[in-house]
Parts: sequence; C-alpha cells; structure tokens
Amino acid sequence: MESKEFRRKESDKNGKSSAMQLLHYVTNNEPISKIEDFISDNPEALTKLTGHPFNKPILYVVCHELANTVNLEYVKMLIKSGADLYYADQLHNYKQALHFATLGGNPQILQIIIGSLRYGDINLLSDGNTALNLLIKEGDSKNPDFFKCVKLLIQADIDVKLPDKENLTPEFWAVKKGYSDVVQAISQKRKQEVDIGSHTVKEEFAEDYIVKNDFKDVLEDVSPNSGNSETNSSNILDILFNFLRNHNENDFINCKYLADFADSDDGVLTLLQSATEKGLSKAVETLLNLGTNPNRTTATTTTTPIEIASMKDYFEIFTLLLKSEKTIIPSHLLIRTIVRDGLHRSLYYSLLMEHKSEFNINIPDIHGNTALHYAILFGGPEKTLDLLRAGASMATKNKCGISPVEIIDASILEIHLDECVDANLEVDIYNEMFIAQYNYTTLISPKTMASDNIINEETHDAEASNKLTVEEIPRLTSEIDVISSISNSEELKPLLHHPVLTSFIYMKWHRIRWVFYLTLGIYIIFCLSLFLYILIAYNNQHNNEYRAIGNILLGLLCATFLLLVLRKILQFVVLKTPYFYNIENWLDVTVIFLTATIIFKSSPSEPLRKQLSSFAVLSAALELVIFLGYHPEVSTNVTMFRTVFLTFVKFLWWYSILIFSFAFSFYTLFKDTDDQLHSFMDPGRSLFKTIIMLTGEFDASQIRFQTYPVTSHIIFMLFVFMVTIVLFNLLNGLAISDTQLIKSDSELIGHMARIRQITFVENVMLSSFLRNNVLTVIQKFCCCLSSSLTHQSLTGILVNRIFLFPYNLRRYCAGVFPNRAKVVLIDGETEMAYATICLDKQTARRTKQLIRRRKEILEQKKKEQSVIEIQRSIVEMQKSVSEMQELLRKEQLIISKKLDSTITRLRISKDKRTIES
Repeated sequence: MESKEFRRKESDKNGKSSAMQLLHYVTNNEPISKIEDFISDNPEALTKLTGHPFNKPILYVVCHELANTVNLEYVKMLIKSGADLYYADQLHNYKQALHFATLGGNPQILQIIIGSLRYGDINLLSDGNTALNLLIKEGDSKNPDFFKCVKLLIQADIDVKLPDKENLTPEFWAVKKGYSDVVQAISQKRKQEVDIGSHTVKEEFAEDYIVKNDFKDVLEDVSPNSGNSETNSSNILDILFNFLRNHNENDFINCKYLADFADSDDGVLTLLQSATEKGLSKAVETLLNLGTNPNRTTATTTTTPIEIASMKDYFEIFTLLLKSEKTIIPSHLLIRTIVRDGLHRSLYYSLLMEHKSEFNINIPDIHGNTALHYAILFGGPEKTLDLLRAGASMATKNKCGISPVEIIDASILEIHLDECVDANLEVDIYNEMFIAQYNYTTLISPKTMASDNIINEETHDAEASNKLTVEEIPRLTSEIDVISSISNSEELKPLLHHPVLTSFIYMKWHRIRWVFYLTLGIYIIFCLSLFLYILIAYNNQHNNEYRAIGNILLGLLCATFLLLVLRKILQFVVLKTPYFYNIENWLDVTVIFLTATIIFKSSPSEPLRKQLSSFAVLSAALELVIFLGYHPEVSTNVTMFRTVFLTFVKFLWWYSILIFSFAFSFYTLFKDTDDQLHSFMDPGRSLFKTIIMLTGEFDASQIRFQTYPVTSHIIFMLFVFMVTIVLFNLLNGLAISDTQLIKSDSELIGHMARIRQITFVENVMLSSFLRNNVLTVIQKFCCCLSSSLTHQSLTGILVNRIFLFPYNLRRYCAGVFPNRAKVVLIDGETEMAYATICLDKQTARRTKQLIRRRKEILEQKKKEQSVIEIQRSIVEMQKSVSEMQELLRKEQLIISKKLDSTITRLRISKDKRTIES
C-alpha cells in the first residue's frame, strides 16, 4: 500500500487538484482500496469542484457524465466516504445528487442515490423542478433505461402533482412530449386526480395534446370511473398502496386480496412500511395479524416499520410492532428514545426497557456513544440506573475516548455499586455460610460487542445490529479500565473504598502480583550486581585478584540489564509518546544509559569511572525505592517521600528569588576578603554556601563580619530569621501536613498502587507487540513447538494467569462468604481460601456493613408495612363492627316494629272483646 507522502507527491507532480486526481483514479478504474486511501489522506477531494469542464463535485460527475461507464461500487464507496448528496450552486440551477443521477439515466445509480437520501427528500427541487419534472423535460427519451428511471422516481413516492415554476405538472409535460408510457405510469400512481384540462401552455389545453397525440386510452385511464376493479391481479398491489396513500383504511382492511399480498412491496416500500408511514394503526394491526414480517424492508427504504413509527411518533403503531414476537428491535431505538423530545418519550422508554433482553443495550451509534452515555447526559438518574441494572457497560468508549464512568455522577455510581452487592436478606446474615454476591458486569467491556455492530443512523439493518458474538470465545479486553478511570477522578476516587471495587482490585492484584514480584526480583538482582561490580571490579580494574568474581558479576549484570531494557522497550511500545511525560521514566533511561556506559565503555579514565559509578549507584538506588513504592504495602511511605519532595521543590522555586538575593548580598559584602578559602569569593560558591546555611549549618566563625560590621550583621540576622527560621519551619509544617493527609488516605493510596500495576500488566499483555513479535521470537527459538501450540500456550497464560473473565468468573459475578476470612465462592461451584482469588478482611467488613444496613432498611420497611397492615386490619375491623352495629340496629328496629305491631293487634283484639262483652 502506498504511503501518505507518496500519494501526496503523486498528486502534486501531476499538477492537479485533489478532486481532479480523484476523478483521474475513478475514470481509470483504479482499485477501490487505493481510492479509499487517497480519500482518507485528502478528504477535501470529495467536496472540491473538479474544475473545467465539469465544475461540480466528483459524486455529481460520476452520477451524470460517467453514469454509463462507472463501476457502481465507486458510487457506493464515494457515498460511504462522506460525499455530499445535497451540494447545490447557481451554475447548475441548484441541482443536487438526485437530479444529476436522474439525468444520468442509469437506474442502478439512481436507486443507490435514492436509498442514500434522508427520509422524505425525494421531492428536492432544482430551480422549481422535481427530479421527475427534470427527467421528463430534459432527460434523454432515447435512453433504453429512461422509463426505468421514471418508474424508480414514482415508486420512491415522488409527488407527481408538484408543478414547476410555470405551474405545469410532470404529467402535463409527459403528455406534451408524447411519452404515453410515462403518462400511464403517472396516472396509475396519482394520489388524487389531476385536472388535465386546467393546465395550459401557450393557450393550448392538455386535452388538446392528448387528442393530438392520440392518447385517448390514457384519458380513459385517468377518468374517475377507471381502475376500480379488484379482479385484475396486476393492479391489486397498486390498489392496495393507493388505499394507504389515500388513508382509505377501511377499504384496505376489507380488501379480499389483502392476505395474498400482505408481505408485498412496490420496490420502494412494503405494505407494512407504507401503513406505518401513514399512521394507519388498524392497517398495521391487520397486516401483523396476517403474519406480515415486521422486519422486512426494501433496497430503497431500509428503515424498518418500528423505526418509522418511532421517528413519526406513532405510539400506538410502535406498541403494536413491539408486541409482535417476530419484531427484531433495532438497538439504536433506545438511544433515540433517550434523546428524543415528544409527548410519549417516557412511554417509549418504558416499553423498550420491558423488552431489553431482546436487543443489545451496549450497541454504540456512529459517534461511539452508547445508550448509557446519553442517559447520563440527558436521561437523568433514574434512566441511568435502569440501564446499569440492565447490564449497560461503563467501559465502552466513544470516538473521543470518553467512557460513561468518566461523566457519571458520584452519587449515582455509589447507588449502583450498592446494588451490585446482592444477598438473600431473608436468612441469617451472621451465619458463617452466609453468601453475598458481587456483580461486575457493568465494570467490564460488553462481551457481545462486535466491531461491525456500530449503528449507521441513515441506513440501518435491524438484524445486523443485534448480531451477538459467541460468548464462549470472547475477545480479551482490559478489565481495569473503569476502575482506573475512577481512580483518576477526584470526585469518584473515594468510591475505591466500596467493597465491589475493592474486591475486584484485590482479585486482580492476586492474579498479576507474580508479574510484579518477578520484575522486582530482577531489578533487585540488577541493583546488587551493579553495586557489587562497581565496588569489587569496576573501580579496581588494575587489581587481578577480583577478576574472576568481576566477570561473574559482569555476566549477571549484563543478563539483568538486558531484561531491564526489554521491559522498558515494552513500556515504550505500550505507552508510546506519553512514556516520556513521566519523570520517573527519564530516571529509568538515565539508569540504562549509565549502566550501558559502565558495561560497554572500554578503558575509561579514573575520574570518569568514579563519576559514572557514583551517579549509577545513586540513580539505581533511587529507581529501586520508587519501584518498591508500587507495592501496596509500602506505597504510602514512598508516596509521602514523593509528595514532600515535590512540595519542597515547588515551595523553594517560589522563594528562590529570596535565596538568590541573599547569596548575592553575601557575595557583594565578603568577596574582597583576604582569605582565599572563604565561601563567598565568587557567585557560585556564595549560592552554594547560602543553600547550605538554609538547613541551619551557618559556620559563622568563618564569616568575616569585620569589614562591614553593622551591615553584614543586619543582613545575616535577616537571613537567619527570614530563611532559616521562617522559611525552613514553614517547609517542615507543609511536610507534616502532607504526611498526615497521606496517612489518612493510606488505604486509598494502596488501591491506586495496585491499579497502576494492574493497568501496566494488562496493557503489556494486550499489546500487539507482545502477541505478535514476542510470539514470533518464541516460535523461532522453540522450533519444536508448533505455531498453534505456542499460540494456545500464550493465550492460556493471558487468560488463566492474568484475566478474571470469562473463564475464571464465567457469570461476571463472584460469590463471597463475608463471615469467613479470605474465602471466595466462584460461580457457586468452588471455594478458594488464600488462593489466587481472595477477599481481604477490610472488604469483608464493609460488605457486612452494607448488607447489615440493607437488612435494617428491609426490616424497617417490614415494620412499617406491618404497622400499615395492622392499621388496615383495625380499619377493616372497625368497618366490620360498624356494619354489625348497623345490622344490629336494623334488626332491633325490625323487632321493635314487629313488637309494636303485635302490641297494637293485641290491643285491638282486646278492645273488640270488650265491646262485644
């Protein structure tokens, strides 16, 4: 493949613009890969005008002048590379890609352009003319594909009624030019009748042209009474589409031929797409009941019905399609739902989340953003937590390199981490066999992510967007990225104490610590061999007594030096330019340079040997101290040293003016003293002595105050007070403050030390340099090993010794016994104590606290619920008592009435007997 520089020089040598060079490649049928590389290096070639004689962008030339000779793949490649379909200028009457492709007369190119347009852009105008008007007025009717282009435009639902600036429709121009086939096609596709008689040109009516050109059959075809028969099978599909276009839903549903044509299309839309586009919910429901494929699209319109319903905000249709078991839900719909505005926004979101298992929640859009990115920015806490509960990964980075964890709010992340600790709170949480589970799904890159699953919002294949990678063969990715991002954020850093993160860090550390100890051991051997070689042999080269020991030490030094150099090369290959941004790496380079000089410099002079030896010993020792600081147990001490050192440097830098001024004052006062051994005889010695005096080492007896007794004493006392007392004690105070602050965060510092080591090891193991070059070297020197065996061995080391997922923790979860020390239950199958995967006591304690709080909250809710139930029972009992009292009252009333009635009858009877007697 040609280099970028070569391709640029080639373009300049021909004296052509990048656009003309691109046109040259296309006309000469150069390989597509070569053209794509050229466009990648010269993206402006797609938008620049090609110059005389075309004076238009390359895509327009290909669609028009080269339409009958160009390879169709070139057209697709130019559009895919970003060619503008909508550029227009006055020179060409504001024609766009659609108009040039129409006039080009190649139906295949025209179909590609139509399929690439934004939805609804088929009616773009050029000087008042639609593409259909242009084709009929200016197109080459002798072209055998002329009528095919007309049919394509009509099938793409171009508005056949839209007139030009003279108020003349395409149908009129077709009649005027005598294109009977075109008139027939337009008349069959018209949404409403065109009053042909109302259109005139030069005072002649359209009917005159029909009669003059003997188009009486056409006139009959466009009459109101024509085309009503459903018995002609060739017209049934047109009739069905006309029902939909005219919103004639009842006739469409009642058509007796609908079941036979339910899954049909007209080349532009399927019946279901058309019904969805028109918002006809009953028609959509009928088609779905007839078994129509809800995912079927056409080559021209690749937007699925459910996407159309979402874009048009047809919620009822969207619900119908979502309920269909056959519907494949495009993953990007969730993103559109989160960022969309509209009345049913929350309803769309709720419906999709009910079907979250049916699509990939981690699919990114064309910018690399996932639904979680948008939920954090626009959806609010509830949607963010919903997606995290559904398994949305916080590790997926967009094209700007930003992952969701970098923009998430700390409080939301803490809630989510709390939810990642799962336990059965109905059992005894203090039992030794009590199990809690950590869920790490959202911390890891999505296991079903595939490179070809990126969503193109313009042309989208619903089935392709939901392809899943086989879970048994997942790709290796960094497992520490999310936690590393948390450690780099001041807002999120305190969350490293959370048991979910701490447990993950500890487990990862126990997986990679052998790499750290191996590297540390090699460096300790290197330092010892360097120190002993310098002490015994290097500074005693003329003494043959230690030559044998010196050779052994030199061999050991060379071996460890080679390993150290290989490690630094790996670091540089992984980090590249950022490697030199760290001052500690410059110290590594210094150690390598000094050691290489000691090993390979032949017969150095005595002064050079001594200076090299002193610097090499000091640099190597300092590097060893820093390297030891990467261990979590001693990282706090080294961090204190580094922090205090940097504080002193920054502080002294600000007050260096004061130190320099005192040094210059001492030099001015004491430079003329007769004693040639005094410390202020030149500016350099004066500055050196002043810095020494800063520490409190004055040696005042050697200072000659007699020359200027008053002035010299005043300046010296000012120095003692301002620098030695005030400044030096201020530095000590800052050091104490930094030390106390670091000690309070010692656990956090230990976590960060582990994270740095884990990140480095993962980056090295995942680098292509290690997997390709090192593997090649192993195969070269181990000829007895087959290529596949060596690859499997290396892969086995990567998976089993470094990575947790998916083979060690298949379900992306780890079960733990928080009431037992350092025990982890992996996948509910194996118990491991004090092994490569373990849990520290501090994390176990925090886990128990978290579960205990959750248990207390649950019990409190139960108590509240119990109180509510008791209150409800009391209310029901009171209601029952009231009802019983009311019933008793009614019974008493009835009895009372009966008694009154009985007493009344008895009195009447008694009165009668009295009267009779």
